[in-house]
Parts: sequence; structure tokens; C-alpha cells
Amino acid sequence: MARLVAAGVTLRAQINKRWPTREKTSDGWIGDRAHAARKSDHNLDAHGWVHALDVDADLLGPGKKARSRKVAQELADQIVEYARSGEPGSERIKYVVFADHIASGTYSKQFWTWRKGSWGHFDHIHVSFTDVHPVTGRRKFPLPIFNQK
Repeated sequence: MARLVAAGVTLRAQINKRWPTREKTSDGWIGDRAHAARKSDHNLDAHGWVHALDVDADLLGPGKKARSRKVAQELADQIVEYARSGEPGSERIKYVVFADHIASGTYSKQFWTWRKGSWGHFDHIHVSFTDVHPVTGRRKFPLPIFNQK
């Protein structure tokens, strides 16, 4: 049985609470056939965990795409900043992709900074999670955007 890692469940719940009328067309976590044909965090690991979450970039709901894009970038930036911070729970983030950019802790010279490439993900934010605490990693994400009105 497929299960989204605890950090993904928590982040999705926080996003849904913050933007209850957001668009969810591009949301997802379980990989499709295209994902199954390659290595992807959307595919189940050996224990049945999925380590990726896609969140539709239209956070403000229908008819507000231009403003939503700015808010989605702010959310993605704050997830990256949190991952860079080393705060408790930040080790759950593996990488973030949005608007043809990726950020990760993989390369010391580009540690948690956005890198341009052919990454796609224009209609959603992709967050991949590490193997750290797949079951117990339910600590809330302390992002400023979740406290804004």
C-alpha cells in the first residue's frame, strides 16, 4: 500500500489550511506510468513510501493566476530557506523544483540555492523528501507564509 511520507502529509495539510480554495489540478504524490519508467521520488520505495509531493501553483484559487504565481514562488523560496537553515525538521527536505529551477543541498557551492535548468514544473511546486523520519516526521513546517493573512 502506497503511503506519503509524514513530512509530505504535514506540508500538504498546512498548505490546504492556508489556502482552502486553492486549485488542486496539478497536485499529486503517486507517480504515473511515466514516473514508473524512471527513478522518481513519486515511485514507492522498498517499504511502500512515496517521497514526493506536487502542489498546484494556483494557490489563490481560480482567476488569480498572476498573483498565485508570486505566492507560489514565495512558498517555494521559504521551503528552500527552511531546508538551508538547519532548523529541526529541515533535514526532511531533499530538493525543491519550481519554474524551471531546482534547489537542493547536494552541491556545497550551490547549497540550497536555485539553479536554472530544464526542470519544468511551471504549474506546480515539487518537493522531494529524504528518508529521515518517514513515519514520525510530522513536525509542522515553520514557514512565515503560513502565518500571513
